[in-house]
Amino acid sequence: MIARIKNQITQISILTIICVIVLSNLCNQFCFGQSFFSMRGFGEELLYTDATASSLGGLVGLGRVNPSFPLSLSKTTFSATVFSNFVYGQQSGNSRMIYDIRPVTLDGKFPLPYQLRVGIKLSELFNQNFNIYSDSIPFSGTWTRRHIIGQGGIYGLSVNVGKSLFKDKLALSFEYSKLLGQALESWYFEVLSGNSYITHDSVITTYSAHRLCFGAFANINYLSFGLVMEDILPGIINSKVISHSVVVDSVNGLTFNLPYGVGFGIVFDKFPKTKFMADFMYRNWEKATIADASIPSLRNSMKYSLAVEHWLTDKYPLRVGLRYYASYLSDHTGKGIDEFALSCGSSVPIPKFGSFAYSLEIIRRQGQEVKETIGRLNISLYYEEVWKKRTRRWGF
Repeated sequence: MIARIKNQITQISILTIICVIVLSNLCNQFCFGQSFFSMRGFGEELLYTDATASSLGGLVGLGRVNPSFPLSLSKTTFSATVFSNFVYGQQSGNSRMIYDIRPVTLDGKFPLPYQLRVGIKLSELFNQNFNIYSDSIPFSGTWTRRHIIGQGGIYGLSVNVGKSLFKDKLALSFEYSKLLGQALESWYFEVLSGNSYITHDSVITTYSAHRLCFGAFANINYLSFGLVMEDILPGIINSKVISHSVVVDSVNGLTFNLPYGVGFGIVFDKFPKTKFMADFMYRNWEKATIADASIPSLRNSMKYSLAVEHWLTDKYPLRVGLRYYASYLSDHTGKGIDEFALSCGSSVPIPKFGSFAYSLEIIRRQGQEVKETIGRLNISLYYEEVWKKRTRRWGF
């Protein structure tokens, strides 16, 4: 039995690695930016990292972002998630559509004796994909413009350890993450009439930092509570500007300090087969600094989520969620970027494997001038360890 389980885990691991490689290649080919807003800060926050959480309005304290989730862990579990974005943007009567496909998380959790658990996770924390144009300006009698494409982000490799207490009524976990990232900004000075460009400059930025996280999950009668608190320790930024294949400017060893974040959620499940959820996330971005200097353009970010999960049968749930998110970023006019989202989704069981979850989000994101309508399809593959109980017969 142990050999069979090890073989299954090995097969799942190989399959997951192949999927990540294929999806990464797809991302390199099709990732033209996921937003028309310039992500000039540290990028777009990824507050949730799987299809189940996204279908319920983007859960944080009640989702896999919380290292204490689930409350009780009796089997080894793995999950892999892919996001695909289709973005339609509008500004001053003009419109464009862009899209990208990318893997965002790999997550494994393992139960240990004495109600202990350990986990390992690779996830995207901030995404810096964007695709924007500047206003057209006359240049020597020819109309030109800047076309700026951003790609990359900040990722975390995490290890967590936790324990369930009081007969699985409370779970506590601690998580450490090593943060690494790279962002590439390509600046094209384009000639509108000839579909060509005059210059091509690149800005390459790398990030390195550490992150600490505490998670808690508790159940009291018909109520469940989730709490996650995180702090990113001061990190290092290195950046260089390349023009015509020559490094023309560089800055190394800049310190940056991202603010702490707090997420909290509550579940009410008194009614059979139905759960009501509310989830909140806050990050104090006004305390963020670069080289010990504050960043006046940033504002504190907040996310509010409301959701319902109803099980149509014992195997098929229906999930619906609403989300409002006030980003820490502002547009070029200084107006804060706000986001409203409606989401839904479900799960399909996979015999002797686990389940397949999917969600669809319709998102409206807007600043002062630019408005985006985003269709986001999220897919998560969950593997759960399967133990087959055998009945011993005489002679076998």
